[in-house]
Amino acid sequence: MRSKSGFTLIEIILVIVVLGILMAVAIPRFNFNNKLAYTTAKKLADDLRFTRSLAINKGINHYLLLSPSSPYTQYAIFDSSTDPDTQIGETRTIPTGVNCTASTSTFQFNYLGACNSGVDGTVTLVGEGETSVVDITGFTGRAY
Repeated sequence: MRSKSGFTLIEIILVIVVLGILMAVAIPRFNFNNKLAYTTAKKLADDLRFTRSLAINKGINHYLLLSPSSPYTQYAIFDSSTDPDTQIGETRTIPTGVNCTASTSTFQFNYLGACNSGVDGTVTLVGEGETSVVDITGFTGRAY
């Protein structure tokens, strides 16, 4: 006669309940705020790359403007081919608890992808116990 192997429904439910209790205790101990500056820097670098790609693909200058003044609290992307300049997308807010400073408030990309006439730039984001820097290479316009 063959023996039956496997788990009963009660055993499976019991394991799920125990895992749920462990997760309920463990998750609040993680501090997700310590990555706020890092995630903001990643998003800002993505938006700088998007601004550069718009300038290259459309063949006209586009720029990312940090505002209102240092430390910056928000930024937006603009198309500079119209008067007044047209905003692309929504204004993004830099989260509370992240201090944002930059070498310049405007990062303008031309149709070749170069930024600010070839001048390098940086954006520094400081959060709780962490600092993240976005570097923009002026000649190529690459943000990393």
